[in-house]
Amino acid sequence: MPLIAGWDGSRLDIYDEKGERQFVFEAPGVAKSDSGGGEAVDGLPDDAARPAVSALALGSVDAPLTACLLPAEMLLQRPFSLPFEHPRYIDAATLAQELADQAGAEEEDWWLCWQAERVDSGVRGLVFALPGSLKHELTAAAISSPCPYIGPDIAVRLRVHQPQGNSPAGVLDADADGLMLGVYADGVWCGMRRLNLGPGRSMASLAHEALASLKAMGFDAASMPLTGRLDTAWKQVFDTLPDASRINWQVEIPASEVGQPVSGLPGRQAANALAMHAAGMNAPFNFRHGAWAVQTDWSKRIGPWRRTAVLLAVLVLLMIGHDSWQLHQLQSRQDAARSAIEAAFHQALPGVAMIDPMLQLRQAAGGGASADAWKFIRQMEAITQLGRQEQAFKPQAIVYADGEVMLSGAVPDIAAANRIRDALGSILGRKVDLLDTDLGDQQVRIRLRWAS
Repeated sequence: MPLIAGWDGSRLDIYDEKGERQFVFEAPGVAKSDSGGGEAVDGLPDDAARPAVSALALGSVDAPLTACLLPAEMLLQRPFSLPFEHPRYIDAATLAQELADQAGAEEEDWWLCWQAERVDSGVRGLVFALPGSLKHELTAAAISSPCPYIGPDIAVRLRVHQPQGNSPAGVLDADADGLMLGVYADGVWCGMRRLNLGPGRSMASLAHEALASLKAMGFDAASMPLTGRLDTAWKQVFDTLPDASRINWQVEIPASEVGQPVSGLPGRQAANALAMHAAGMNAPFNFRHGAWAVQTDWSKRIGPWRRTAVLLAVLVLLMIGHDSWQLHQLQSRQDAARSAIEAAFHQALPGVAMIDPMLQLRQAAGGGASADAWKFIRQMEAITQLGRQEQAFKPQAIVYADGEVMLSGAVPDIAAANRIRDALGSILGRKVDLLDTDLGDQQVRIRLRWAS
């Protein structure tokens, strides 16, 4: 069963893909509500308020985590615009310098993930920064270190409602604990923000603040729709705002099976788990990249195919062995043919050093040699052609005398002997006699004779 974790630095909640909470791990001496906490000052975590023992160290479940979602309030987030020709030229060092200029953040204190797209003026995108201390905790914890996705919950939530293509839009996603919002344009997010309900922070105040934040991110009610998910209560609150009538509302309002609006929304962590299940492998802004990427356990991937791999390896070895045996057989026939040619050459041209027997015999015939030498060359060419045509035949000796040629060799069986006799007769255009056969050593020795 896939499990999805939500960690806020002090509490670890484990949910299944249906949004049902399965486990809760909380550090000693920490009391937190189910809302997931309030907003930290300037969007950064308060290290002094964190427990001495992390809930990550206490967490232990049988099934592996598919994702660990971090509250947006724990992360530093900034939009950026750079004069590059392509997003591939962006690296962590460049963005770290941007963060240092904007927020005074030192490069070694943060681990970054980002998304960017090319625009007319260069590249534009959004970067999230994870404090190095939190990254160290996540890496050291057995429950989260193998997790393939670690990223901001707000990015996963808004990704589910992201417009198709590059269509610009504002996006809202509400839960029982607050509201997430962002603006999407030109294929990238211009900004994201989380607003939490709490004492002195009513739905009305959050709705007013949400529209103001959307405008600050570049939302234009005249040209962009407002999409996402709200329940009836949230939509009624937004409808009371002065600017609501000018907005092209395209938000989804969950309804029950009978078509009536549902009475409430899931809590933040449950909504995060549902969104992560919907996003799947398309979840954006993953901190697990580069040196922090999850190492593939090939033993687990290969496990189901181990039997197939062994059988394939055996088959390959058998094929290599068969090819080696075939090569050995061909080499043996070649050696036998070479020996027979050498013997015949020295019989035809005694006392002559053999270099290229066929060429030397042709030169001898063309240079005024006897007619017998020329005939012998023709017989040799016929025997060579027979060797190419009948690879089962292993020639052993050739004798040329008194106007006759005697060829001896070995074949697998009697049928092959008759076939080779007929093939040689066809090549020579004359009758070839099979003089005798000798059975032994799992082969048949034969002698063939014909007039030159």
